Amino acid sequence: MHNGCPKITFETTESSLKILHPYKGFREDFHRVEVRKDPLLGHKSIYNANLREKVKFFFADCDEKLIQEMIATSAKTCPFCPDNLDKSTPKYPRELIPEGRLRLAEAVLFPNLYPIGKYHSVICLTNVHFLNLSQFIPSLIEHGFVLAQRFVNLVYARDPKALYVAINANYLFPAGATLVHPHLQMLVTPDPLTHHENLIEAGEQFYRKHGTPYFLDLISEERGLNMRYVAQEGRWHWIAAFSPIGMNEIMAIHEDTSDFGSLMSKDLADLAYGISRVLQLYETLGYLSFNYSLMSVRSPHVRDSYRCLIRIINRQNLYLNYRNDDYFLQKLLHSDFIINTPEDLAKKLRQYF
Repeated sequence: MHNGCPKITFETTESSLKILHPYKGFREDFHRVEVRKDPLLGHKSIYNANLREKVKFFFADCDEKLIQEMIATSAKTCPFCPDNLDKSTPKYPRELIPEGRLRLAEAVLFPNLYPIGKYHSVICLTNVHFLNLSQFIPSLIEHGFVLAQRFVNLVYARDPKALYVAINANYLFPAGATLVHPHLQMLVTPDPLTHHENLIEAGEQFYRKHGTPYFLDLISEERGLNMRYVAQEGRWHWIAAFSPIGMNEIMAIHEDTSDFGSLMSKDLADLAYGISRVLQLYETLGYLSFNYSLMSVRSPHVRDSYRCLIRIINRQNLYLNYRNDDYFLQKLLHSDFIINTPEDLAKKLRQYF
């Protein structure tokens, strides 16, 4: 099945099958499997409405007692808590940041102790050791982005080859965090990581072929269909991804710029507001852990073909012996399955904007 404009195609294929279900007296159990293909990169996501039953079986609700124990235990030695941060976190050399760290309200930016890129910063967002998702208020997120942008522009001024920015969140252990305390990790590098590079290159190819930016065409098409388009906040457009790369993926696309460093203050505030809305939805859906990555590039070669964008997904809940939600499908086959259809997810999220 093909939908959409000639330049952007929302492609799905469907299969119907039946099995004899052992928990239903071996009666016939019917399944419809839908495979969705991303219009730009071609990665695939799989939807089967019956997976909701499996998710309930394997992905349990959060264990509140375990969470409280985790908070209490981890807070005792947390290097990001106010009493420890100044003596437990590294500083940048004076030639990059004279004060060693950047600060705004409760947010603090400092170098990662174990960097994986030329400029790899951590941004502690708050003095509070643990937050429920609805407690990630817009100002808290915004302060983190303001510091990130200050750092990016300091790097730009001294290193013209550091063109690629990725600002990332890993909240809690199922999302890959090693610490509970809310924080961001950001990379400013001369080379983009794989997915970031794929987006940039595919966007350039689309622009050369069609003469228009893929990301603006996607905004226009999704807005016209009004199935997965959620809202516009300032110059950001919030959309439930047609073929998600993670659980309940929401993406936001900036309509004008590819460069995080050139975003206006209002852009950062609007982005923070949107993220807070998405996290509030995730909490309502019963989730606590999440990831997001904001990907940016500063280059005149892609100014017309690329736009600054963010992808947000929720992750597994916390309970004793929880099962990680990445396995061969995601890590090796680079595909993912869909629990809430993007159309239904967009409908649920609209009420938060």
